[in-house]
Formats: sequence, structure tokens, C-alpha cells
Amino acid sequence: MSSETSRFLSRANEGDTTYLANGSLMTWKATAETTEGKYDQFESVDLPHSGPPEHTHAQQDELFYILEGTYRFKVGGTMITASPGDLVHVPARTPHAWQRSGHDAGRMLTTFVPGGIRGFFEEVRPLFLAAEMDFPAAMEIGAKYGLVITGPPLAEDE
Repeated sequence: MSSETSRFLSRANEGDTTYLANGSLMTWKATAETTEGKYDQFESVDLPHSGPPEHTHAQQDELFYILEGTYRFKVGGTMITASPGDLVHVPARTPHAWQRSGHDAGRMLTTFVPGGIRGFFEEVRPLFLAAEMDFPAAMEIGAKYGLVITGPPLAEDE
């Protein structure tokens, strides 16, 4: 692929992969570095019942486009069930969490506007792979990127 084409196209089998031990495999399709800071985007494969704790992003809106499977979201105080083809928009500074529901892996496309959050996932990855999660260290990394934990992950009965 010519360098001119690669500026405009990310093929299905292309992208940098980040594995998080919380049950997600992320393939970065675009980053702040490749979009002049405009957005970050990754496709994730998420194991059943995986998902982050409730949190906020100081600067980024976050968009979730469901590709396969069903996901549950808590956005502010609202519970949402999203299925393939659905888009969930979380404005910056809004507390939110999600969980993959069902018994199979799901897939979604996540976009952060503006970009700049990828470094958080890269820096926190070793903490997820450790025998025990160091939450104070994770919160310190999150603070560098404007990410603040505001609550626990979604419970399966929420």
C-alpha cells in the first residue's frame, strides 16, 4: 500500500492491538497521532460480562457503535441496552460504564473526540496483567488523561 493510500485507509486486518486483562482486545484503527488530534478509534472484542468501572473523561466525548452482541450501558443515571447497529453517545464529563451481556464475545467500535486517550490504555495495560490490580496507580495514570473513576463496574443484575 502506498503511503498516500495508508493515510486514508486502515484495512480490516490492520491496526495496533492492545489486550486488557479485563476481557477486551482492542485494535486501534485511528489515533490522535494519525488524525491530527481529532479522534482516537478502536474496534474491541469483549468477553461476556467484561467492562470498565464507572468513569468520566474530562475532555473526550465517547461514541460506542455496536457491531456484534448486546451491551448494557449506564450513562449518567440512565440504563441503556444497545444491540448491533446502535450508537451510544457519552458527552465529556458524564459518568458512564458498560458491560458486555450475553454468553458470547461482542464487538464494538469506540471513538473518542478529541483524540489523545490511547496513551492511558497503553500505560495501564501492565496493571491489568498483574496478579492484583493496583487501583491507586491506575487512578494516577487516569488523572494524566482526564479520566476519573466515579464508581464500580456494572453489576450483572443492574
